[in-house]
Formats: sequence, structure tokens, C-alpha cells
Amino acid sequence: MPASDDPTNSSTPWDTVLLVTVLVLTMALGAFPIVGTAVVANALADDLKMSLTLFGAGVAVNTLFGAVFAPLSGRFSDRHGGKWSCVLVLISSGIGTLILACATSASVLILGLFVSSYGQGACNPATNKLVAERAPPGRRGTMTGIKQSGVQLGILLGGFTLPALSIWLNWRIAIGLYAVTALLVAGLTVIALPDSRDRTPPNTGSHQTSSKTKLPRSVSLLAFYALCMGCVVGGVGRYTVLFAENALAMSNVKAGLVAGLPGGIAIGTRIIWAHLAEHRIRPPIALAIQSSLTALVMLMLWIAVAVGSWIMWPVAVISAVGLNAWNAVAMLYVIIGVPQQNSGRASGRVVMGFMSGLTIGGFFTGLAVDVTGAYETAWASLFVLSVIATLLAWRSGKDQHGSSLN
Repeated sequence: MPASDDPTNSSTPWDTVLLVTVLVLTMALGAFPIVGTAVVANALADDLKMSLTLFGAGVAVNTLFGAVFAPLSGRFSDRHGGKWSCVLVLISSGIGTLILACATSASVLILGLFVSSYGQGACNPATNKLVAERAPPGRRGTMTGIKQSGVQLGILLGGFTLPALSIWLNWRIAIGLYAVTALLVAGLTVIALPDSRDRTPPNTGSHQTSSKTKLPRSVSLLAFYALCMGCVVGGVGRYTVLFAENALAMSNVKAGLVAGLPGGIAIGTRIIWAHLAEHRIRPPIALAIQSSLTALVMLMLWIAVAVGSWIMWPVAVISAVGLNAWNAVAMLYVIIGVPQQNSGRASGRVVMGFMSGLTIGGFFTGLAVDVTGAYETAWASLFVLSVIATLLAWRSGKDQHGSSLN
């Protein structure tokens, strides 16, 4: 592992609180536009006279361009530092969400999702860079787990507050409040957080050197791992409720609980996994365990119709340990394994794989269900991808001994 950049580490309690707050809010608000539109989807689609197919296409724009922007945002992070990268994420999310709140047509909605797609793709490279710059070795695992839980926090807050705000006010004001929050947090970050570039020692290398440095092969393997797991997340995340209701005859309430439970539990499992991956288990081994658990989940879903709906509850718990927690370990793998001046670029490559997988997985899972009239083929395909991800993680672990990811 490369030597830590101790001169850039935050040490006072205020520094730590400020760092954690910026990390969590950047992750939560960066991913919020797609979360918020999903929560108010029915009211939004009715108001804009959109079909669910067109709405789904708009969501795909967000994840697709998030994948495109991820590598670019990683290079921006390496050049300008974690602070300004997080500020740009928050501005993208705030402006994009504000456009969503003011949308009067499907085209304006898609524009908002496009503008916010930068924040969607950049939130991980930006926050990874900030952790690499500010968090001392030994605390980066916990810090990474906490900031990765910011996405789950955003989902929970959106799920709890948006329906109520939409009833009391309307969906536009509800979404708009989060837009204003993102822009306010961006402004406060500019004021309160010291500039990363002022804290980086001169011998860490310039961005020109960083951009020309070849990344370890393990980063490419990790990006392919993220692609496979992203496909699984996209497929399972978008179709769990429909599968539970249509194939297993579960009520909408129970199906919603089954779908939401893993995200809630994952707030804790992401922190635990990231801590273990820094102190107890090498990250590639942890990733292999998580993708193996994901393969088990796919097998359980494959036999669910035969054994009954009860199996969805253990599926939810195991998903929280594997499928919903692997990205905390993956992001830590980049932070502690790649030199700080390359952490943004490496993060961007991994996030590009994940966001591409989200887009591909959701589409082809739905296509498989439409073509076959059942979910078994889709679950079997995602099982295969989980196994491939496990093999990639093991391969990355072997490469780690001969590369800088060590």
C-alpha cells in the first residue's frame, strides 16, 4: 500500500465532524434526484402526462450519463481536490433537482435528470478523493463505510419525507426543498471546508503526472467487478417489488418492506464491512465473500416461486450483507490501494463500471421477464454475473501481490 499523505489528514474533532458531514451529504444529495423522482413517480407521471416507459427512459438517462461523467469527474478530482469536486456534485444535484421541480413536460424532466447525472456519477470519485486526502490511515475504512451509507440515508429520508410533503404541499415543492438544500450545502462547503490543494504537499505530484500514470491492473478488474454487480443491483433493485407482488402474491406493503429492508440494514453493514476490510480482511477477499452471498441470493430468488414467499425475508437480510454493501469495500479498495494523486481517476473508472451495470441490468432484466413471462431466467443470468464477479475479486486479490494495490 502506498504511504499515507499524513500532512493532509484532519485531526481535530471539528475537522472530523465537518468531513463526515460533507461526505454523507454529498453522497446522499448527489444520488437524490433519481431517488426523489422514484418516490414521487406516480404523481410526477400523472402531472406531466408521462407513460411509465418514458419515465423509465428518463431515469436511464441519469445512470447512463452518470457512467459517462464518472471518469471525467475522477480526473477533475485529481486536479482540483476533494473539496471542489464535492461542491460541483452538490451544484449539479441542486440545479438538476430544481429543474425537475419546475418541469412542465417530459423533455424538461429528462433535462433535469441529465444535469443531475454529473452528481450521480461524480459523488463517489469526489468523496473518495476527500477521504484519501483527509482521513488518517486506520480510520479510512470506517469513514468510507459511513459516507457510503449516505446514499441509504438519502433513500430513507426521501421515502419518509417526500410522500408526506407531497400531500401537505405538492411534489414540486417537496422536490424543490431538497434542491435548495443541496445548493445551500454546496455554499457551506465552500465556506467551511479548507481547500484540499492548500493542504497537499508539493511532492505528491501534479495532475499532469497523475493523468499519465498507468493504473494497476487490479483497478480494471475492480471496474469489471463493479459492472457485474451493478447489473445485479439494477435488476434486483428495480424488480424485487414487482416479483414479490406478481409472482409470489405478496401484498404491496410486504413487498415494499422486503425491498426496503436491505437498504436500512445496509447502513450498518457498509460501515462494518469497510472497517473489516481495512483492519481484518483484505478488500478483494471481502468482495469475493459479498459477491458469493449475492450469488446465494440469486439462487434463493430462482427457487422462490417453488418454496413460497417466506424466503424473501432471508433474501432481504443476506442482500444487506452482500449485494447492498459491496460498494463500501470497493471504494475503500481504491482509497487505500491507489496513490492519492490517482484516487479520483481510479474511482471514476470503477464507478463507470457500476453505473453502466445499473443501466444494463435494469433493462435486460425487464426484457428477460417480458420475453419469458417469468423471472427465473433473469435470476439465473444474474446468478452467473455474481459468480463472475467472485472470480474477478479472487483474481484481483492475486494481482494485488504484484501491484501497487497491496
